[in-house]
Amino acid sequence: MDPQERRRQILDRSGEIFATKGISATTVREIADACGVYSGTLYHYFPSKEAIVTEIIRVYVEELYELCSAVIAEHLPPIERLEALVLVAIDAAERHRHATAIWQVETEYMRDKMLEASLDDKGDFAAGLWMQCITEAQADGELRSDVDAATFYQLMRDSVWLTSRWFRASPQKSNADFAREITSIYIDGLRVR
Repeated sequence: MDPQERRRQILDRSGEIFATKGISATTVREIADACGVYSGTLYHYFPSKEAIVTEIIRVYVEELYELCSAVIAEHLPPIERLEALVLVAIDAAERHRHATAIWQVETEYMRDKMLEASLDDKGDFAAGLWMQCITEAQADGELRSDVDAATFYQLMRDSVWLTSRWFRASPQKSNADFAREITSIYIDGLRVR
């Protein structure tokens, strides 16, 4: 197997096991067995189980950062930008199901690994963008200002983030349709009347 392909396989299988069993309960032996290799082979690709976790985080966070940067480059008005960021979150969670599931269960551990890998700026980038959209829309009079922007952000972000547990795009409802629907639920509830 090509080295890059083997590396992706290790990340995929590890992510699947971490998401199911948890990081601390997963052994290198289990990862190796899932990949059909000896434990020692894993060390040719990653120096430790923690390095595998860090790489899963890095791939997820860097893709999220790039996609959010692309949204910013479009110079959309705040509400449209927020909807685009919701779609980015849904799409990224779909492409990185295991990373999302691990993060939901092992939030503090994942945050620590992100800090160790110096990914905190990129990891916090999306949150800052969501908050910017909300505060700009409040300042423009599009959203009620009597609702705390941080509360609005936390509720909406958690709602979007947890949809990866149950929502799957289909011919009847695409990720873009779903992002529009979620944004509408929150925005319409907080629009200035």
